Amino acid sequence: MGDISWVNIIWAGIMVFFIIRLWPNAKQWIKHGPKGDSNDWTTFIVLIGGVGLFIAFLIYSVRG
Repeated sequence: MGDISWVNIIWAGIMVFFIIRLWPNAKQWIKHGPKGDSNDWTTFIVLIGGVGLFIAFLIYSVRG
């Protein structure tokens, strides 16, 4: 578990490449992207709350 293999180094390199490659597009999208209104944030909170309740239900059902 504690040893670093070549596969881990390769995956880390790929992740760094993707971050460097996608950063300019992400920065531009954040600057010029659509802004959310209160209705969008309400929908987001309801969805996240629903997912949280579903996960709590799954945990509760497994614990029995």
